[in-house]
Amino acid sequence: MADRKFRVVVAGAGVSGLFMAETLKRARIDFTVYEKAGEVGGTWRDNTFPGLFVDVLSRQYEFPFHPNYNWSRKYAPATEIWAYIKKVARDRGLTKFIRFNEEVVAARFTDGRWHIDTAKGNIDVADVFICATGFLHKPLFPNIAGRESFAGPSFHSARWDHSVPYAGKRWGVIGSGASGVQITEALAWAGCDVTQFIRRAQWVHIRENPHSTWRERLSLRRPGGYQREQRRLWQLIIEGDGWRLKPGPQREAMEREYKSFLDYIKDPELKKQLTPDYNLGCTRIPKSDKNYYEAVQLPNAHIVKGHIAHIVPDGVVIADGTHVKLDVLVYATGFDAHAYMRPMNVTGLNSTTIDEAWKEKIYCYGGIALPGFPNLFMLYGPFAPVNNVPVPLGLDQEIACIMRLIAEARATGLGNKPNASTPGSHSRNREARAPCYRTIAAPAASNDAISYRQADNLRK
Repeated sequence: MADRKFRVVVAGAGVSGLFMAETLKRARIDFTVYEKAGEVGGTWRDNTFPGLFVDVLSRQYEFPFHPNYNWSRKYAPATEIWAYIKKVARDRGLTKFIRFNEEVVAARFTDGRWHIDTAKGNIDVADVFICATGFLHKPLFPNIAGRESFAGPSFHSARWDHSVPYAGKRWGVIGSGASGVQITEALAWAGCDVTQFIRRAQWVHIRENPHSTWRERLSLRRPGGYQREQRRLWQLIIEGDGWRLKPGPQREAMEREYKSFLDYIKDPELKKQLTPDYNLGCTRIPKSDKNYYEAVQLPNAHIVKGHIAHIVPDGVVIADGTHVKLDVLVYATGFDAHAYMRPMNVTGLNSTTIDEAWKEKIYCYGGIALPGFPNLFMLYGPFAPVNNVPVPLGLDQEIACIMRLIAEARATGLGNKPNASTPGSHSRNREARAPCYRTIAAPAASNDAISYRQADNLRK
């Protein structure tokens, strides 16, 4: 590699891809980012449903190299998050490295380099291939009989159809996870006739979301102010999130607090329907910015709990025979959290494809690498997403590790290929894989934290 220019290709221009791009730009490494859409933003570009707010504190959802002093609220609305991402891409000069509207459809490791094919028929060659395709990008639809028969507009929450007017429509929302809660409360407060179909009640965080004050914004701009406030914020989070990691009085107090939110519900039967039958923290916790429990008590809002038997042209039929007539049907049913870069066709050593490698079980090294696929790195790959760690913080750690490996590869001309026995690997088996390519050791990584095992709405 020393006798020619070292090159990196990145797939995806969402938060992960932009973070990687900025890091590569600073390191003066030759790279190109391929983005299938016409704009940056990833999930924040694709998800435009009503009521969407970021589920962590706004100041947790920042690139460390580009702080934002002007968040409008404690938890920013989706439109503001997307605007921030677009501004970062332009202010940092990252768009010139991005090939928009060009999706990577295949990548093959041949002769020591990655050969990347795009949907436009172009071929690129790189020493390192980085998949920044996100872990919540492939919408998942439920396997319900008659789904295709529905006569009215129907769409996934990540593909919201803004041509459908709210007024005069009977809306149905399938799903009780994060998106289902936010959509239902937004439609209810907008005066729509909305029915939410749930299989299992969720713990819901009824949170306050105040607007930021000019004093708060000014304090961040003062010399040392941002760093001081960020340290204070993270200390508060570390102390406040201790209940997630170990049982004890703090966890018990937190569960009592969440149970108290249910007291907003006056109807005993509705309260029973929406009371979870499992302990707090076992699943991702939906966030409510407009008091979901008050919203579902409006006369125009309805909760139907139970198994959906089938969908018919004019609505939904529950297992007990109840027929709910609808004009619009929304699937707030989450994503295929194990799709990762797929449907991209990625082929590593010995012509092994990703689908073949993961046929029996998803596995990886430290959430970023995969045995048998040299110099392939994933941002927020298997076991990497942690439900109490903001995405930018996780990326900071992952990208730092990848850059150390890239530096080693550039300096030595070797590739990075963890094998099944590498410390930190999550593997379907422990047999050694043939050492077909020279490798360097990767540092150990911790995988003890709670990770996204599935999409937020798969088991509702």
